[in-house]
Amino acid sequence: MEKPNKKRGLLEPLRGRPRQGFLSSYPKELRDLIYQLREYHGGWGAITILLELEQEYGYKRTELPSEKSVNNFLREKGLIADRIPRGSIPDGNCPNPIKHFHDLWEMDAQGTIFVKGIGYHSMINIKDSKSRAYCMSFPARSNGKMSQPKTIHYYWALRLAFEEFGLPKAIQVDKDSVFIDNTSKSPFPSSIHLFLIGLGIELCFINVSPPLKQAMVERSHQTMDGQVTKGQQYDNWQQLFRNTNKRRKRMNDQYPSRSLGKKAPLQVFPKARHSNRPYCVEKEEELMDFKRVYKYLTKCVWYRKISKVKTISLDSSIYYLKNAKPETQIQIKFCNRSKKLIFRDAKELIVAKIPFKNFSIERIMGTTTKNLIALKKNLFRSRDFPL
Repeated sequence: MEKPNKKRGLLEPLRGRPRQGFLSSYPKELRDLIYQLREYHGGWGAITILLELEQEYGYKRTELPSEKSVNNFLREKGLIADRIPRGSIPDGNCPNPIKHFHDLWEMDAQGTIFVKGIGYHSMINIKDSKSRAYCMSFPARSNGKMSQPKTIHYYWALRLAFEEFGLPKAIQVDKDSVFIDNTSKSPFPSSIHLFLIGLGIELCFINVSPPLKQAMVERSHQTMDGQVTKGQQYDNWQQLFRNTNKRRKRMNDQYPSRSLGKKAPLQVFPKARHSNRPYCVEKEEELMDFKRVYKYLTKCVWYRKISKVKTISLDSSIYYLKNAKPETQIQIKFCNRSKKLIFRDAKELIVAKIPFKNFSIERIMGTTTKNLIALKKNLFRSRDFPL
C-alpha cells in the first residue's frame, strides 16, 4: 500500500500494519454481539458484557478479549464518552487547632424562610470559631422558597463583617455553587474565591456534611431566627436589616451563652473585637493583591474538551486554539512568569499560550470602587433590598 509524499510528490510505502480498529482480531460475530449488548443496555460496562457472553452465550473466557480491550472498542464506536480528567483547585490551609481569634470564620446561609410583611429571605451568618462572636448576619431577599443567596449577597455579608471585625485568616464554607462549580470535574475558581485570595484570606471547603463540620454556624441559624424573624413582622427590608444588626450586637455584648459560662462572647474575649487587619470598602482595591491571585492560579490544573471549531470555555471566556485537534482533551495551566495560560494536548505538547481574557481586579471585586461606595450607602438608606 502506498501514499503520496507531499514534500517530494512521490509515492512511498506506508509503514506499519494497517489500523483496523480494536478487537479486529476477533470474529465479526463477537464484535457485533458486544456492540449490540452495550447498545441495548446502556448501563452495562465491559465486566457485565463479558460475564453475559460467558453465562448466556456459551463463550469460554479464553475466547474473549480483556476488559480494557472491550472498553477501547466501545469507546471507539462512540458508546462510551471520553473520560474527563479531574482538575485541581487547592484547598485553603485552615488552621487546626484554632489558636487565635479570627484565625477561622464559619460562613453559611440559612434555608429560605418567609418573613411576615416582606416575603422570603435567607440569613447569611458568619461566626468566629475561637470567640464564637457573631461577625455578621445579613438578610438576603430571595425570589421564592427554593431560591438561595447570590454571589453579590455573600460579597456584602463579607464586606460588612470585614469592616466591623477586620480581615480573618481563613473562612470555612460548604461546597455551594457560589464558591465552587460543583457540577464540573475541573472547575475554575469562583470570583468570590479569588476575591478572598486577593485579600489574603484562605477559603476552606468542608469535607463532611455541614452539621458535623459547621456546627457552630448551623446553630446560629436557629438562634438568629428566634431573635429576629420568628413571630415578627416588618414593613420593609431596611427595618429587618437594622433589627438584625441590633440583635446580633446584643448577642455579642450582652446575651449570656451557656457554653461561655453564661457570658456574652465579647465579654469573655474582648480582644476578639478586631483581627488587627483593617479593612474598609473605600480602600478595597488597594488591599487587593493580584500577586496572591496569580500565585494561587499557578497551583491549579484544568481540563477541557476541544469543540469542533477548536474552542474551549474557561471562566466564562472563549479561547480559540488554532493548532488544537477537535474533540480531544486539553490540559490548561497558568504560567506566572509569562502571565499566560498554557494549553497542552494529551502528549504534553504545547498547543497554545494565551493571556487571560476579561481578568482584572474589578472583575474579581465584582465592580468598581466608585460603585462599591454607592452600594454601601444604599445598604443603609434604601428601604427595599438594594442588591
